[in-house]
Amino acid sequence: MEPEEAVRQLEYSIDASLDEIGQRAAAGYRPTFERVAERADGAAVYDLAGELSQEVADGSCPSPSEANDVADRVLDDWAFTDGGE
Repeated sequence: MEPEEAVRQLEYSIDASLDEIGQRAAAGYRPTFERVAERADGAAVYDLAGELSQEVADGSCPSPSEANDVADRVLDDWAFTDGGE
């Protein structure tokens, strides 16, 4: 999954679950998704999108800083399980 597609999918999830503030928050995730894509692969981007989408489905709207924390966990898991850098 490409970072742009992940952000777009998250925007759709947030728009469906929260108010207009969600879209602005989702756009702030783009650098996080790009960082994950650079350090890992599309599967890691997909994992990040899934985790953030689950938080949105649970009624939360993670800040970009919180999204970075989730990305760090995804990258740590990816490096551990897939032998990443």
